[in-house]
Amino acid sequence: METSANGSYPTPTEDNPDYNIDNGHIQKSAEENLSFLQKFGSFRKSKRNFKKPNEVGELSSQEKQESPIKKGQNLVSRLSKWSPNKPDKKEDCSSTESKGPPEGTGFLMDKLRKSIRVKKNLDYNGAEKISIPEEPKLEDEEVHQMLSVMEINGLIQSKELKKAFGNIKLMEDKLKEECKTNDIHENVTEYSIRGKDVDLLYGSLFNMIRSIVKDSLGQDQMDESMISSVVYVINKEAETHKNPVVTPLNFEIPLGQPRGWKKLWKEAVNDSVSKRIELVPIKQQENGWLAKHLERLQTITVDDLKKVKNSLKCLYPEDYDVCGTYMRSFHKALASHLQKNVIPLALEFSQLYCLLNWIMNQYRSDDFMGNPEFQPEINPLSLCPLLEGECLEKLKKDYNQALQKTIRTYMSNIIEIEKRNWEKEEEVEATVLEDSCNLPIHTDIEEIIGTHVRNSAKLSDELETSAANICVEELGMFITRLQTAFQDCVGTSFTKLFVHYTVVYVNSFVKLRHNTTQSDAEQYRCAEINLTKAIQCLKDRFLRLYMEDTKPHFQKLINKSWLKKNTAFNAIMKSTEILCRVVKYVLAPYHKDFAQGIHQYLVKEYISQIMKRKMRLNKLKRKKAAQKMREEGDLINKAADNMGSDLDNLHHAIHCISEIIGAKKKNDIAPKLDQLFHLYPDISEDHILCILHLHGIGRNNILLRHFQKLQKTQQSNTSLLDSQQQPVLFSGIECSTQVACFTLR
Repeated sequence: METSANGSYPTPTEDNPDYNIDNGHIQKSAEENLSFLQKFGSFRKSKRNFKKPNEVGELSSQEKQESPIKKGQNLVSRLSKWSPNKPDKKEDCSSTESKGPPEGTGFLMDKLRKSIRVKKNLDYNGAEKISIPEEPKLEDEEVHQMLSVMEINGLIQSKELKKAFGNIKLMEDKLKEECKTNDIHENVTEYSIRGKDVDLLYGSLFNMIRSIVKDSLGQDQMDESMISSVVYVINKEAETHKNPVVTPLNFEIPLGQPRGWKKLWKEAVNDSVSKRIELVPIKQQENGWLAKHLERLQTITVDDLKKVKNSLKCLYPEDYDVCGTYMRSFHKALASHLQKNVIPLALEFSQLYCLLNWIMNQYRSDDFMGNPEFQPEINPLSLCPLLEGECLEKLKKDYNQALQKTIRTYMSNIIEIEKRNWEKEEEVEATVLEDSCNLPIHTDIEEIIGTHVRNSAKLSDELETSAANICVEELGMFITRLQTAFQDCVGTSFTKLFVHYTVVYVNSFVKLRHNTTQSDAEQYRCAEINLTKAIQCLKDRFLRLYMEDTKPHFQKLINKSWLKKNTAFNAIMKSTEILCRVVKYVLAPYHKDFAQGIHQYLVKEYISQIMKRKMRLNKLKRKKAAQKMREEGDLINKAADNMGSDLDNLHHAIHCISEIIGAKKKNDIAPKLDQLFHLYPDISEDHILCILHLHGIGRNNILLRHFQKLQKTQQSNTSLLDSQQQPVLFSGIECSTQVACFTLR
């Protein structure tokens, strides 16, 4: 142990960490104080060259046989028994020790000492004064004799707080009185040591108070008398030191100064609560360890606060605000525990949600801080959020990142399931096609998005918005990935499997698209665009594969073989039948796009075969060809109706041409040309020549001039501009130029 240069008490340094500076005071544990005082007894003995006499003036034989340590203890005890009354006169220490009592008076002095030994005091310099001191009182307790440092420390260890405080106060009061004399300037070291004894005893006393406060929550039954003693001592200390005393010398100790024990009591409460929270175990090896740990934290907090209200509150004055103090301590301890020990371990999405829900909802619920048993002493509305600032924002950010990762995993799993279905050629169930409420992809995605958004809404409006944006953003990416995978795996040929899955995906995307129109956020707009593109791509792919499948069969129509066989047309209708069964189930508004696209393609592709001038019919075969064209036109119209096409004007195109082909006389053709032109104003003279070529007439100037007249009439009659609203049919059909046709003027 190091001492200062002038031999006074050791000062706290980096090399001497046994001291704790608490609120400007030197604090040591009771055991450390005892050890220190024992050692310091030897220091005093060696530092001062005098021998303190006992009752008979000399050491007894029993004392001479005691061990050095025991002697040191007795010395400390005797040195600490200060005289309540200051000697009237200070005698020279060295003179007393060298000369001893006057010659011839030793025996008389011994007898005198024996007769008055109970009522006399000795000062530390060996001077003697016989007096009968007054008995000082401390409240209800009487202090008959000033106790030593070791004796007072014994009172502290035995938890006799009131008595210990009374004796420390008496010791402090006497020292303050002595500091008012001039003697203090002559013996600064001695007074400093005695002042530090007072400070250490006060520190030891409050350490015991701190221990009692800490143990009060862990006890099954409260020691009411002990808590009462704690309150009494804290209040008496504040009353005793309410008027600070200025000592004439700087002892580097708070002699006569307020020690703020009520504030230190609150710190003791904070420390005790913090340790109880930190002792709650975190068992990561358990399944659902986080939820179980939070439940344990909740249980110990609620149980302790109930104990505070029902048992502790009545033991403290109202100004201590016991319930509020403990509530704030638990609040602070829980927040610190979460930040240091729990949040770094919460990495998964489910854990982050559990943690946020506990912080933002469960914490203020009736099962926790809002417990009705705590009312009205504890008001949960007065509590600030358990986590605030950067810590809470980081937790929310981690939650959003984990949510995005989770949603992406769900979407990837859906794609993998669909891939397995494609590879196994798993047929789509009829109920899925017929009822859009049974769409697996839509149902799964709606549940995934809806669940996570609703759960996030339980946390906060901010997290609800961010969760919705994240889910919709991932939805847009999912649509693109699913579409690409579907086209690569199944969309290479026109099959029943391709047709059914296309309809299912289009319907799913149509229903999901409704959700993206509910917000103007960037994520919603992007998802809506992706869904619209995906639907359009599926439709285009659908029609393209259908065309590729049927076009070779169309090329075998309107020729000599066609008149004899129905093979080619039957193949076309077989593929079309597959469409008819499912296209009608495509959801609005896209079902008309599908049906009209297929209807228009069938009519245009059929007529385009007529325009290729593959043959010229003679008189005998015109009737058969016309009849066959009418029958096939009816089948096409029927298929279009089954699909739900509303392009009724296309129904007449093949019929009008078949009537021209089947006309027996040239004069019967002109009225039929009028009908064809009025229905389809986009028909050109080249188209008319191709039809006449199939009929076998070839180039007929009369009919051509009649058609030219119809065209001029149309141009001059503005009412016919309504024909622009008619579907484009003939303008998209190319004509063969094998035979040159010149317009006759």
